[in-house]
Amino acid sequence: MPVEEDESLADAAFLELLHTAGHPSSSDALSSEELASALGIDGPLSRERALELLEKEVLAPVDNLQGDELWRWQVQPPVELPIPPLTLRPLYQTHTVSPSYKGIDGTFTHWREGLAPKPPAHPTLSSSTTRAPGSLQNFVRGTGSYAPFLPGGLEAAAKPEEEENEQEAEEEDEGWKTRAPGMRRGIKLEGADEFLAEMLGQQSIAPKAKRRRKEGEFEPQLTISRLGDEDAEEEVEQIITNGHAGPSSKNVDDLLPIGRLPAPPPPRRQFKAAVHKEWAHVVDVNQRLVNFNELVPEMARDYPFELDNFQKEAVYRLEMGDSVFVAAHTSAGKTVVAEAIYTSPIKALSNQKFRDFKTTFDPSTVGILTGDVQINAEGSCLIMTTEILRSMLYKGADLIRDVEFVIFDEVHYVNDAERGVVWEEVIIMLPEHVNIILLSATVPNTKEFADWVGRTKKKDIYVISTPMRPVPLEHFLWAGKDIHKIVDSKSHFLGDGYKSAQEASRRKQDKEREANGLPPVQRTGGRGGAPTRAKDLPTGKNAPFTKIGAGRTHTNRAGGNGAPAPAVASRGGRGGGRGGFGGRGSHQLDQNVWTHLINYLKKNSLLPVVNFVFSKKRCEEYAQTLGAMDLNSAKERSEVHLTWERALTRLKGSDKTLPQILRMRDLLSRGIGVHHGGLLPLVKEVVELLFSRGLVKVLFATETFAMGVNMPAKCVVFSGIRKHDGTSFRNLLPGEYTQMAGRAGRRGLDTTGTVILLSGEELPSVAELNEMMLGTPNRLSSQFRLTYNMILNLLRVEALKVEEMIKRSFSENATQKMAPEQQRQIAHAEKQLSRLPNVECDICKTDIDAFYELSSEAVRLNQSIFKQASYAQNATKIFVPGRVVILRNGHLPGNLAILLRSATSLITDGVKSDAKAWRMLVLVTPGQRSKKEDVKQSEVPPRWPPVLPKGSFPNPQWEIGVYDTTSLSFVVNRILKVDHSGIVDKSSKDPRDKALHDLTILHEELSSLPELPEVDWSRIRAVEFVDAIRQRAILHDRLNKLGCQLCGDFQEHYSILHERKVVESGLVALKLSLSDQNLELLPDYNSRVEVLKKLQFIDENSTVLLKGRVACEINSAPELILTELILENILSEYEPEEVVALLSIFVFVEKSDSQPVIPPKIQQGLEVIYKIADQIEREQDKCSVQYDQFDEKYKVGLVEVVYEWAKGMPFNQITELTDIPEGTIVRVITRLDETCREVRDAARVIGDAELFQKMEAAQALIKRDIVFAASLVSFPSH
Repeated sequence: MPVEEDESLADAAFLELLHTAGHPSSSDALSSEELASALGIDGPLSRERALELLEKEVLAPVDNLQGDELWRWQVQPPVELPIPPLTLRPLYQTHTVSPSYKGIDGTFTHWREGLAPKPPAHPTLSSSTTRAPGSLQNFVRGTGSYAPFLPGGLEAAAKPEEEENEQEAEEEDEGWKTRAPGMRRGIKLEGADEFLAEMLGQQSIAPKAKRRRKEGEFEPQLTISRLGDEDAEEEVEQIITNGHAGPSSKNVDDLLPIGRLPAPPPPRRQFKAAVHKEWAHVVDVNQRLVNFNELVPEMARDYPFELDNFQKEAVYRLEMGDSVFVAAHTSAGKTVVAEAIYTSPIKALSNQKFRDFKTTFDPSTVGILTGDVQINAEGSCLIMTTEILRSMLYKGADLIRDVEFVIFDEVHYVNDAERGVVWEEVIIMLPEHVNIILLSATVPNTKEFADWVGRTKKKDIYVISTPMRPVPLEHFLWAGKDIHKIVDSKSHFLGDGYKSAQEASRRKQDKEREANGLPPVQRTGGRGGAPTRAKDLPTGKNAPFTKIGAGRTHTNRAGGNGAPAPAVASRGGRGGGRGGFGGRGSHQLDQNVWTHLINYLKKNSLLPVVNFVFSKKRCEEYAQTLGAMDLNSAKERSEVHLTWERALTRLKGSDKTLPQILRMRDLLSRGIGVHHGGLLPLVKEVVELLFSRGLVKVLFATETFAMGVNMPAKCVVFSGIRKHDGTSFRNLLPGEYTQMAGRAGRRGLDTTGTVILLSGEELPSVAELNEMMLGTPNRLSSQFRLTYNMILNLLRVEALKVEEMIKRSFSENATQKMAPEQQRQIAHAEKQLSRLPNVECDICKTDIDAFYELSSEAVRLNQSIFKQASYAQNATKIFVPGRVVILRNGHLPGNLAILLRSATSLITDGVKSDAKAWRMLVLVTPGQRSKKEDVKQSEVPPRWPPVLPKGSFPNPQWEIGVYDTTSLSFVVNRILKVDHSGIVDKSSKDPRDKALHDLTILHEELSSLPELPEVDWSRIRAVEFVDAIRQRAILHDRLNKLGCQLCGDFQEHYSILHERKVVESGLVALKLSLSDQNLELLPDYNSRVEVLKKLQFIDENSTVLLKGRVACEINSAPELILTELILENILSEYEPEEVVALLSIFVFVEKSDSQPVIPPKIQQGLEVIYKIADQIEREQDKCSVQYDQFDEKYKVGLVEVVYEWAKGMPFNQITELTDIPEGTIVRVITRLDETCREVRDAARVIGDAELFQKMEAAQALIKRDIVFAASLVSFPSH
């Protein structure tokens, strides 16, 4: 610090003091004497003394500082906070004022101040439907940063607990509430009990209340309470008698007590035991709703026909704000009741409903959202696929808040192994305010499914079913160029029709063999050709027909070539297919069959017809076999031409001359159509449109056409009854057959629907036809499974738990349905346990618990030993007739018995036991023989080794019965010589009496021994058996060391303990069944969480990390692999067209015979992808997670196609690069656009601007021409 020249010597000395304290050895410092003299201090100045003076002068607070010196000591440096004011969140208003009015005319009186409502939370922080809205661009689809809305049913889960707490509080205070309704806590005033006791004239409330509960009445002899002290009572008496009581009332007053009568306590609320809640209510549709017009005076839509009763019931329930499940036959009119958000499993159904709704309602109110189409997304009625609704729910789309109804069409699609889980997720995730409408074909367990939905959402679901089809079906076999009825309109199987079809098929075969110079078929009665048994249709690739080829025949499975030989109608060898015959070209045969069939249908006015074929390739082949057949008139051809040309205006250039376009133009002009997944979307929509107008008379379609598309025909034809389900070929299931056959019969136009089954040279058996046509459809079953995307979406929101999602799935329905009953059982068991006595014996209580546990383990090991021994090779040398054993079960508490002979296994609850059984003669008492002393098996205490009562057996009698190893307690090392055959056959009484005598003597002998002699088990040397014997021996030694057995009342005390243990074990089992640990999918969940932790998608506390947030954005591809690609910055090395080519591997899963030509750089990228997939699969293997092999599920067949498409190659050249159908190519590229959008959103999450721009460029490259041609869903349907 600088020193001024005019400073005093004291100031200079003080500065010197600072210098001395800091540098005591400095050469230029004053001497200590000089410094002390200058400061007026006696004696020399040490460093310690200098520090003390400094502390006093500098550090001690100063209260006499002059004002003009403040500027030297207090300086406030300028502080500039670089915080933009717009980033500060403004404090919300805490108070507000509102006007107050009075009177009918609402006259203003004053302003009233009150607390302002808290502002709504941000969408990223709250799951409430009252939260603040997000940005407009995320209104429809939401975003990964938004929290999903709280699912309905979760709010109600907390209410029973609150009610239970309220009930407990009321019970404690004897009916006096201490907590106001709606408040979280109440008040407890000191002296409240004394006050109530004084008011009620009781010394204590609780004892009196308990006695009342017991006796159920008040006791008048108890004292009448008084108010206050005696002086106060006298004053009250004087006022009553002198001041207010007139003479006329004196006699009455004398009869009244002076004080206040005792007020009885409020009656306690009687909480009834919770009854089983039925959430599903089956509506009786046979009871007419006669006052429907009064109940629903104004419908949302007027129909030109009278509604069926089931439709009226459904509409009425919807008007009442309820949820419904309409299970009706195909074409019964389910959709009448549900025309909000409409979800469907397939795009074709969505397109049709969009067209229908636009013509029915205001077009501006109807919108559609599918993977590639988004029209009028803000409409009040939205049609979308279930997957899109699932994404909206997880991403918290604000649109969900405006939804009143969600309609699930074709609910039986929940059985789909791949996509069924989506339906369950959506139902679980829907908020509480959304009502649910379920539409399905008839299934056996509609009530069960509705009950699950109701329990999950805490809503009543009304189940409405149709008793029969509005248009009955008749089923025929096609054989010998004619149809043969096998099932009539009343669902009766007709054996005569089946026999006539057999005969026609045989005549046809013989005629064809004769034309080829072959002898007739020899009917051997074996498989395939016998009149009594016909087998499956011939199917290579679902081919319905085979035919004998010239110059070649097969006489047996080995087959043969050469000279003509008699043929046998049995399964043939290679080349003959399932029918056992060689084949001329199937194309020629199919051409004849389809031509004959279509001509027959046309002649008998059975057109239009839908021919279901289970192969995309054969659909087109069969259509081409019709040659030049023309089913349309000139006017109809003109209408088809106009519609087709109008549709082609959406295509550009060479796309209009694609082979598929030209082929379909010719077919459609002649009234013939094809519908399958390999068609271009535009072509499929034109086919649907023309078929709905009646301009397509013959349609060859795959199974997806039957999935709810409301396009009935007069006739349905099945080309076969076998299909490939992705794993193997199998017969159609009853539900699948019914769904497709249900397209036959147009309501209001046809009296019956005709279903024809094409038969090959072998007819399906009667059993197969019965099962398929008249069998019970498949039950709705859960396909719920956990995915990483689901887990991460739920982990990022605290309000939702994955365990809750699993618990509410349909797979846990049976368990959750029993939860209320199990909770009551727990309460009962806890009450029962509290009443049971404890073992208070000083000798026993030290180790009787240990004795019980060791005995239980020994008994368990014993059961394992006996079961293994009974199946061992040497078992016959141990369990021989005459072997003495000890039985212990609910009937026999430890009795000697003799093995007589083996017996069949016992059957318990309809299930055959796998334990071996024997017929035995047992030593019993008269009470045991009469079964009066029987107890439950659970009441038998575990004990090993068994203990026989000392002395002779009282009143010995014999009993013969069958017992298995579960009743064995001990195998004695004794074999008695008995006439086991005479005992069993009951030919004489002597053998049984002799056996009884021998057993009685043996009992007296064994009971006197210190230890029972056990059979020698050393002959059995199985490793597990020897280990069990060794463990049991260890337990035996430990049991012998316990002192509780010395107690004189040990048996009694042990029985007391066993009774408690039984109740405790039952209680533990009940609690475990209600806990999350009992969930079937919990192990899989824990394994997947472990994988996510190892891959750093979540931390040790299961908090979602950056990787996890990125994975939440991925729905259309394997989220773990694609997330690693994004965060490892792999995609940055590639151009946009190369990126989409790499991403195509995630969306293409079909097989292809063509080998793509992949550029080297893309090949390197594929190797990186496979390497990442291998790493993730190894981690999943370590955690025992089941998964699909990446290289088996995802294919590279369209990598070249997508790469060239992104580079600008025309579509007509693209189709030459592969054998994949055009429709599949379009579908893959459409899904690829969705994947690119998800990667773009992921880039936004991590802030990667380069990747964001690259994905936008990639989308622009593939979104062109025919792949993204405008949809025809806006076309009118007529």
